[in-house]
Amino acid sequence: MIATPPVGNAKNSGAKPFLLVVCRPGGAIAADERKTIVERGGLDPRRDVVDVSLLDPGAPHPAEMDFADYSGVFITGSPFGFGESDKSPEHRRMEERVLSLAGRLVDEDVPTLALCFGMQAVAIALGGSLIDGFGEDLQAPVITLTDEAAHDAVASRLPPTFRAYVGHSESVGTPPGDAVLLATGDFCRTQMVRWGRNVYGTQFHPEITTPGMRIRIDAYGDAYYPAHEKAAVIARCDAADVEGGNRIITEFVRRYRS
Repeated sequence: MIATPPVGNAKNSGAKPFLLVVCRPGGAIAADERKTIVERGGLDPRRDVVDVSLLDPGAPHPAEMDFADYSGVFITGSPFGFGESDKSPEHRRMEERVLSLAGRLVDEDVPTLALCFGMQAVAIALGGSLIDGFGEDLQAPVITLTDEAAHDAVASRLPPTFRAYVGHSESVGTPPGDAVLLATGDFCRTQMVRWGRNVYGTQFHPEITTPGMRIRIDAYGDAYYPAHEKAAVIARCDAADVEGGNRIITEFVRRYRS
């Protein structure tokens, strides 16, 4: 569902809210996703974030949204995959909406931070494709900024290398359009991209903290790993310092809060 922006928010605080576009069913992961974005962005959970679920048939279609009402847009991750062959009507509706949304955001160069599935949606909307063979299970690999990141308003404020949580089966190959590669990994090369001046995408998850990864490990069971490896997965994820990855949310909000 969509929450109405608080009346007088911009007038009272001088800042428009951010739009949080949710691409997953409600539950513990969706709640943690929102909580981390609010906390890392230094946002008021009631006044500064407006939620739209693309799985809600009653929510407005992206073609009807007025992005001028918002400081910027977040697109969440999703348990749905673009490459799945057997898609439910709910899945198909959400996929059509997120691709329509992604195309508009790039066309209008709306400040956007598209997370994992969200970045994949942007790539597909621009005519790109996803590739197999570079999926990453639940872990926190090292992410390295490219030379281009030094000239970027958001990425230049991040550590040159940092760790961040991942969990995806499909990956963006060569980013389409006018993409600028801002960060890469040793295994999955396309980790952070910018389109135009203001549309960002990450294959990794800056919205997942260490406690948040525990929630994902419990929820996903053996989808990414054999069940008997759960303790080892927890240990390796708990040992990772992902503050550098989480910082992207802070810097994105700092850059675009208006």
